[in-house]
Amino acid sequence: MPLLGQLLVNLFGGLATGLAAWFAKRAASKAIVVAGIVASVTALMLLFNNTVAPLAAQMFSTSYGQFLGLAFPPVAGTCLAAISTCWVGCATYKLRERAIAANL
Repeated sequence: MPLLGQLLVNLFGGLATGLAAWFAKRAASKAIVVAGIVASVTALMLLFNNTVAPLAAQMFSTSYGQFLGLAFPPVAGTCLAAISTCWVGCATYKLRERAIAANL
């Protein structure tokens, strides 16, 4: 009986360890993806804000530029970054779906 008990402990212990490692890998990969998305959104926002702000300042100095300024609110960089992130997310989802379909 002690041998059977030890066998069961080793089998279920190995199963639990394997499942824990598998879930840890999945959580780590998702955390890396989220960190990458946050880093790319931050970089896009900085890029757009640093690019749009000087252009908008030059554009707003004229009367025609003030009219065009209605199309570029102060949060234009954030909006453009959000739109770009959405497009990248959709493209990534489509690529993932194609990869899953190719493996079937």
